[in-house]
Amino acid sequence: MSRKSLVGLACLLASAAISSQAMALDNDLVLSRFATFDPQEYAIKDANGNITTPCVNACGTVKPNKQLFENLVTDMGQVIAPKIGSPAETLGEAGFALNFQTSLIFIPKDEEHWQLAVEDRDPNSSLFMGNLQVRKGLPFSFEMAGNFGYIFNSDMFTLGADLKWALNEGFYYFPDLAIRGSVNTLLGSPDLNLITAGGDMSLSKSFGISGVMSITPYVGYQMLFIVGSSRLLNGYPQDPRSPQFDTDRPAGEGSTTFSPEFVFEQYDAQVNRVFFGTRVNVWVLSFGLEGVIADVSQAMFSIGAEF
Repeated sequence: MSRKSLVGLACLLASAAISSQAMALDNDLVLSRFATFDPQEYAIKDANGNITTPCVNACGTVKPNKQLFENLVTDMGQVIAPKIGSPAETLGEAGFALNFQTSLIFIPKDEEHWQLAVEDRDPNSSLFMGNLQVRKGLPFSFEMAGNFGYIFNSDMFTLGADLKWALNEGFYYFPDLAIRGSVNTLLGSPDLNLITAGGDMSLSKSFGISGVMSITPYVGYQMLFIVGSSRLLNGYPQDPRSPQFDTDRPAGEGSTTFSPEFVFEQYDAQVNRVFFGTRVNVWVLSFGLEGVIADVSQAMFSIGAEF
């Protein structure tokens, strides 16, 4: 391929990337809708009645709805929370696993915060999410994992990691017991900063079948902590002016105050979640089903390989 062809291909790919970023998808979030702006067409006049400081388009201040933002943060934190994806037992010091997980996450689509937040204002009853999980066994019954996820029909991704410690595994007829800590963050949203941190405890027991496969049911509890804040938002984007302020007169009384920008400060939430599932191993292949019961419930299917 010639140099000109390579340059042309690079330009084409760059143009496609820029176009995709400029076009918001249906599940992307628009948090500027969580505020109202009441345009007030006021201006200051001189003694002859002439307008001396015109207020182009509108004056006024924005009024954010904090409750809508807090409701969305609580729900989105559960959407991006790390998937458990495995029973209490670890892979062993030399073990390695690669899993692809698909999840249906059931959201309260009729709630106002979802109706306003999604780009097309018409949320589905569930979000579809794909997740790639890489797990590595460590000495002393520890296991670490990395996760990369994508919320379909959006520009939003997730990135996270967790560390598990099996307090008991493979001991006679007793179930395996493990504790785990995890952290996840949301990427790709221009409006929302979101991080989750969780701690969970799980129980599982493996059963061999005919010496060629095993089935391992598991159950557990997770305490999830959610931290969210917004970036700078504009509640009246149709007016391109920069904010302007008149400290002598309040808005609506001849003031030239125009303040459409706002920020939602950090909000913290805590959610209790119960999870259950089962994993089936055949040779190096593994298949899993998992359910999570919480305010935002979800169902997950996974397929992968363990070495």
